[in-house]
Amino acid sequence: MSSEAIVFAGLMPHAPVLVPGVGGDRAPQVEATIEAMARIAQAVVDAQPDSLLIISPHSPRRSGAFGIWTTPRLRGSFERFGFHASEVDMPADIALAEQLREEAAARGLHTWRIAHGALDHGATVPLSFLQLAGWQGPTVVLSLSDPGDPQLDRLGEAIAAAARAQRRRLAVIASGDMSHRLMPEAPCGFHPDGPQFDAAFIGLLRNGPPDAIRHLDTELLEHAAEDVVDPTRVALATVGFASEHRTVLSYEGPFGVGYAVAVLFDHAHRPAEPNASCRAGGHAVLSDFRELPRLARRAVEASFAGDADTCLFTGSGELAVPHGVFVTIRSDDGDLRGCRGSPDPGDVIEQTWRHACSSAFHDTRFAPLRIDDLPHVRFSVSVLGEIEPVESLAELDPARYGVLVAAIDGRGALLLPGIEGINSVADQLRCVKQKAGIPLDEWVRIERFTAQAFHEEE
Repeated sequence: MSSEAIVFAGLMPHAPVLVPGVGGDRAPQVEATIEAMARIAQAVVDAQPDSLLIISPHSPRRSGAFGIWTTPRLRGSFERFGFHASEVDMPADIALAEQLREEAAARGLHTWRIAHGALDHGATVPLSFLQLAGWQGPTVVLSLSDPGDPQLDRLGEAIAAAARAQRRRLAVIASGDMSHRLMPEAPCGFHPDGPQFDAAFIGLLRNGPPDAIRHLDTELLEHAAEDVVDPTRVALATVGFASEHRTVLSYEGPFGVGYAVAVLFDHAHRPAEPNASCRAGGHAVLSDFRELPRLARRAVEASFAGDADTCLFTGSGELAVPHGVFVTIRSDDGDLRGCRGSPDPGDVIEQTWRHACSSAFHDTRFAPLRIDDLPHVRFSVSVLGEIEPVESLAELDPARYGVLVAAIDGRGALLLPGIEGINSVADQLRCVKQKAGIPLDEWVRIERFTAQAFHEEE
């Protein structure tokens, strides 16, 4: 059973290239990760914790002991990465840090105080997104001991116990990057176990039992050159390996390092409840998939009115069940004007609202929608079924199944089913590979899904 003291747990990568201003012309290649990082940061703020705890694999380490930052202010910058305009500055939660030392000692764990110095990028990258989302509350930054320390679960238990003892509503963020060996140009070079690890880890986050992270093959972890497993294990242990609303928000690896963003636990979110941004009173209840295209139009109308952040709708019935969602915008002539979405299950109302605005204004293939375009476009919403692995091309059917492909370096794309002009599996794979920028003869992992499409009436 999860600890009531932990209100949210998430996973955020820590590559400095993800920070606005640091990435420069490489930022568009990690757009999905940057967007997901902002979503996680907002989810933390929406959870209204009293304190925040970051687990950083790059903070100073000592063998056999876990480090806890105890400087009065937690400060760090991106100056060493050539960016001087942004600095992280948070108040340290000293009382919670000291309570954590006591709870750790009671469980036979050794800790030490990190009493000086600037925060590492394992802490500053996630904190920069959290600070941008409005977090300025008491914060604890925790470092790890030896890789694969068998006492990681006890550390998670100590964190939850410290939060209870201090009567803190605590949000926990695991900071970690996945394999650093996805391609020859990667920081550690290429190893075939790199892509294999990333696929296994993402599969575990999406569908596996949370405590399966304890049993990942140690040789696989070593070959992958990852630093995500230990922080994630500690975060999951804080909630007793519960999994309320566990969702992978994004995964990509264009530079040879895997970046995953995920909700590991959200105590406040239940499938039948509205998204946090939609909870304020006075919202209408929708219960039918057929209402989604109109909801998408309302989201874009609200954006033009400067009120896109105010969602006045929530879901019940079939709209209370998590699904992946894509929103498509076409002109009266049937020409595509935008299509954005996510295959990962989530709040259907929230996803439709957000992806409608993204399709209208942030699909880089098209000029942003203008207000005078609205009478001349139509909205469609596709509600996705379960993502399934494909072992043989005979399992594909472009009329029935959409397809999702991914190369070993993280390049990937998705194609919805039932697209006009896609009449064969060969057509479907050629189109989705072109969309991802993957050569036709390059190997890809293939997954399939069903989708229900709902179209706006004339």
